Amino acid sequence: MKLTNLVGPPGAPRNSGLGPNYVVFDMRLGRTFKLGEQHALQFTAEGFNITNRTNYARVNNIVGAAFAPPFNVRGTTGLSPSQPLGFTAALPKREIQPGVRFDF
Repeated sequence: MKLTNLVGPPGAPRNSGLGPNYVVFDMRLGRTFKLGEQHALQFTAEGFNITNRTNYARVNNIVGAAFAPPFNVRGTTGLSPSQPLGFTAALPKREIQPGVRFDF
């Protein structure tokens, strides 16, 4: 019994589809204030994906036999998630978290 490739076109290598580049800018700022000889208060602010760029995590890779070699296909934002090569998930948006630390 021969199994058919239900995920991609027959003969396509694994991970042959391309998506957009992954770009992220993270930052951490901190300031420490001394409170006497043995105590300190530290304030921090951390930001992840500061530019708030959409980084896609998954693409609908069920394309069937509609594509032929060479397999140089790209996911695109112009398609709905239910269409072949449409993006189905994205990584987190901008996140900012404040912090306070007391050393004693």
